[in-house]
Amino acid sequence: MKKSRLIIYVTLLLIGVLLSGCFEKNSNDGKQPLENSVIGDWEIFRTATDYEFWSFYTNGSAKNTITENVEGTIMTTIVWYEYTKDNSSVCFSAKNESADSPNYFSMCFSYRFSDDTTHLILSSNNIVIMDLVKVS
Repeated sequence: MKKSRLIIYVTLLLIGVLLSGCFEKNSNDGKQPLENSVIGDWEIFRTATDYEFWSFYTNGSAKNTITENVEGTIMTTIVWYEYTKDNSSVCFSAKNESADSPNYFSMCFSYRFSDDTTHLILSSNNIVIMDLVKVS
Protein backbone atom coordinates (compact mmCIF):
# COMPACT_ATOMS: atom_id res chain seq x y z
CA MET A 1 0.00 0.00 0.00
CA LYS A 2 2.80 2.44 0.92
CA LYS A 3 4.64 1.54 -2.26
CA SER A 4 1.60 2.37 -4.45
CA ARG A 5 1.12 5.75 -2.67
CA LEU A 6 4.77 6.56 -3.26
CA ILE A 7 4.38 5.70 -6.94
CA ILE A 8 1.26 7.92 -7.16
CA TYR A 9 3.05 10.85 -5.44
CA VAL A 10 6.11 10.51 -7.66
CA THR A 11 3.89 10.27 -10.75
CA LEU A 12 1.92 13.39 -9.71
CA LEU A 13 5.15 15.24 -9.04
CA LEU A 14 6.53 14.34 -12.47
CA ILE A 15 3.29 15.36 -14.18
CA GLY A 16 3.36 18.69 -12.33
CA VAL A 17 6.96 19.34 -13.36
CA LEU A 18 6.27 18.41 -16.98
CA LEU A 19 3.11 20.54 -17.17
CA SER A 20 4.81 23.56 -15.61
CA GLY A 21 6.72 24.04 -18.87
CA CYS A 22 3.44 24.20 -20.82
CA PHE A 23 2.25 27.43 -19.23
CA GLU A 24 3.26 30.76 -20.74
CA LYS A 25 5.95 32.54 -18.80
CA ASN A 26 4.90 35.93 -17.45
CA SER A 27 6.70 38.42 -19.70
CA ASN A 28 6.99 40.84 -16.79
CA ASP A 29 8.71 38.28 -14.53
CA GLY A 30 8.87 40.84 -11.69
CA LYS A 31 11.94 42.58 -13.12
CA GLN A 32 10.26 45.75 -14.35
CA PRO A 33 6.72 47.06 -13.87
CA LEU A 34 4.78 46.46 -17.08
CA GLU A 35 3.51 50.03 -17.17
CA ASN A 36 7.14 51.25 -17.42
CA SER A 37 8.36 48.57 -19.81
CA VAL A 38 7.86 50.81 -22.86
CA ILE A 39 10.17 53.49 -21.41
CA GLY A 40 13.53 53.59 -23.16
CA ASP A 41 14.97 53.34 -26.66
CA TRP A 42 13.66 50.96 -29.31
CA GLU A 43 14.99 50.18 -32.77
CA ILE A 44 13.48 49.05 -36.08
CA PHE A 45 15.68 47.76 -38.90
CA ARG A 46 14.24 48.36 -42.34
CA THR A 47 17.31 47.85 -44.52
CA ALA A 48 21.05 47.71 -43.91
CA THR A 49 21.29 51.51 -44.21
CA ASP A 50 17.86 52.68 -42.94
CA TYR A 51 17.17 52.79 -39.21
CA GLU A 52 14.27 53.97 -37.13
CA PHE A 53 14.49 54.61 -33.39
CA TRP A 54 11.71 55.31 -30.94
CA SER A 55 12.47 56.78 -27.54
CA PHE A 56 9.69 56.71 -24.93
CA TYR A 57 9.97 58.99 -21.90
CA THR A 58 8.23 58.93 -18.53
CA ASN A 59 6.60 62.33 -19.17
CA GLY A 60 4.43 60.86 -21.97
CA SER A 61 6.51 62.09 -24.89
CA ALA A 62 8.06 59.96 -27.61
CA LYS A 63 10.75 60.81 -30.14
CA ASN A 64 10.88 59.11 -33.53
CA THR A 65 14.25 59.31 -35.32
CA ILE A 66 14.50 57.99 -38.87
CA THR A 67 17.88 57.78 -40.62
CA GLU A 68 17.73 56.98 -44.33
CA ASN A 69 20.19 56.70 -47.17
CA VAL A 70 18.58 58.69 -50.00
CA GLU A 71 20.61 58.43 -53.18
CA GLY A 72 23.87 58.30 -51.26
CA THR A 73 22.96 61.09 -48.84
CA ILE A 74 22.24 60.21 -45.21
CA MET A 75 19.16 62.06 -43.98
CA THR A 76 17.83 62.10 -40.42
CA THR A 77 14.29 63.13 -39.50
CA ILE A 78 13.14 63.63 -35.89
CA VAL A 79 9.46 63.90 -34.97
CA TRP A 80 8.09 64.32 -31.43
CA TYR A 81 4.81 62.78 -30.26
CA GLU A 82 2.80 62.54 -27.10
CA TYR A 83 1.66 59.04 -26.19
CA THR A 84 -0.76 57.37 -23.81
CA LYS A 85 -0.81 53.68 -23.00
CA ASP A 86 -3.35 51.43 -21.33
CA ASN A 87 -3.50 47.65 -20.92
CA SER A 88 -4.19 46.97 -24.59
CA SER A 89 -3.27 49.96 -26.75
CA VAL A 90 -0.84 52.82 -27.17
CA CYS A 91 -1.94 56.05 -28.84
CA PHE A 92 0.25 58.72 -30.43
CA SER A 93 -0.70 62.32 -31.09
CA ALA A 94 1.10 65.40 -32.40
CA LYS A 95 3.28 66.98 -29.72
CA ASN A 96 1.95 70.29 -28.34
CA GLU A 97 -1.21 70.25 -30.48
CA SER A 98 -4.70 70.51 -29.00
CA ALA A 99 -7.52 68.29 -30.22
CA ASP A 100 -9.20 71.22 -32.02
CA SER A 101 -6.02 72.19 -33.93
CA PRO A 102 -5.95 71.42 -37.69
CA ASN A 103 -2.53 69.78 -37.17
CA TYR A 104 -3.83 67.42 -34.47
CA PHE A 105 -3.95 63.69 -35.17
CA SER A 106 -4.15 60.56 -33.10
CA MET A 107 -3.07 57.03 -34.05
CA CYS A 108 -3.73 54.05 -31.81
CA PHE A 109 -2.20 50.59 -32.00
CA SER A 110 -2.61 47.43 -30.01
CA TYR A 111 0.65 46.24 -28.50
CA ARG A 112 2.26 43.17 -27.04
CA PHE A 113 5.61 42.44 -25.44
CA SER A 114 7.71 39.32 -25.74
CA ASP A 115 11.21 38.17 -24.82
CA ASP A 116 10.95 39.48 -21.26
CA THR A 117 9.69 42.91 -22.48
CA THR A 118 12.65 43.49 -24.85
CA HIS A 119 10.56 43.02 -27.98
CA LEU A 120 7.52 45.24 -28.70
CA ILE A 121 5.01 44.69 -31.50
CA LEU A 122 2.56 47.45 -32.45
CA SER A 123 -0.31 46.37 -34.69
CA SER A 124 -3.57 47.56 -36.18
CA ASN A 125 -6.34 45.14 -37.16
CA ASN A 126 -3.92 42.24 -36.57
CA ILE A 127 -1.41 43.70 -39.05
CA VAL A 128 2.05 44.38 -37.62
CA ILE A 129 2.86 48.07 -38.04
CA MET A 130 6.10 48.25 -36.01
CA ASP A 131 8.36 45.49 -34.77
CA LEU A 132 10.68 47.06 -32.18
CA VAL A 133 13.65 45.71 -30.23
CA LYS A 134 14.74 47.45 -27.03
CA VAL A 135 18.25 48.92 -27.14
CA SER A 136 18.31 50.55 -23.68
